[in-house]
Amino acid sequence: MINAVILAGSDKNKSGTPYECKALIKIGEKYLIEYVLDAVCSSKHISRRVVVGPVQLKEFLILKYPQVEFVEEDTSIMRNAKKAIEFLNDDKKILFLTADLPFITAEAIDHFIEESIKSGADICYPIVEKSINDEKYPQMKRTYGTVKEGTFTGGNAIIITPSVFEKCYSLAEKLVEKRKNPIAMARLIGPTILLLFLTKRLSIQKVEKRVSKVFKVKAKAIISTYPELGQDVDKDSDLVVAKFYLEKKR
Repeated sequence: MINAVILAGSDKNKSGTPYECKALIKIGEKYLIEYVLDAVCSSKHISRRVVVGPVQLKEFLILKYPQVEFVEEDTSIMRNAKKAIEFLNDDKKILFLTADLPFITAEAIDHFIEESIKSGADICYPIVEKSINDEKYPQMKRTYGTVKEGTFTGGNAIIITPSVFEKCYSLAEKLVEKRKNPIAMARLIGPTILLLFLTKRLSIQKVEKRVSKVFKVKAKAIISTYPELGQDVDKDSDLVVAKFYLEKKR
C-alpha cells in the first residue's frame, strides 16, 4: 500500500470558475477533481488520500469525500508536495497526481503503482507512447519527446519515496517549471543528454541512469499503456475536447 496526493493548487489566471481553481471546473456532471478522486478512492493499492489545494476545496471534500484528507496549498507545486509529505509523516511511497485528469481510472493508477513497486526505484515516472495516445485520444494535444525506443509523452503523475524528496527538491523544482519543454528539461539534466536527444540517439535507459546520478537516487521510467495518465486539461480548448470524450463514454 502507498499514499496518494492530489495536487489541486488554485490558478489565479483561470476565469469562469467560482473558486479560481481549475480543480473545480465542471465537465459534464462532475468537477475535474472528482474524476481523479473517484479513481484514487477506487484504487486497491492506496492507503491514505490527501488533496492539497485552496481552502474552498475543504468544505467540498468534507461533504462529498470525507475519507480524503486536506492540506491548504502553498505557493508552488513543489511547496505543495513538501507540505503533503510533512502532513503524511509516513515512510510509505507517495503517488502524486494533478487534479486535472478527466479520463483517469483506478486501473491506470494500479498498473503504474504495481510496475513502480516491481522496479524497486525511489522515483518512478510514467511515459506513454504517442501511437497509444493518438489511437484513443487523437484530439487531445500533448508534448512529445523522441528517444531510441519511440516517441513518448509524460504522465501527470509520479511515485516517490519520501526520504529522497529533500535532496531532489532544487533540481526537481526547475524540471517542473520546464515540464512542457523536453529540450529545456534535457538541458537541465546535462549537455550529453541534450546532445543525444537532439540527435535522436538518446535511450530511456540513458535518461534513467543520468537522472539517477544527478539526483543520487534510483529513477525509473514506467512505460504505461494507459494514456489516461497524461491527458490533462491546460487550456480552454482542452476542456472542450475533454467534454467531447466524456460524453462519448456515456
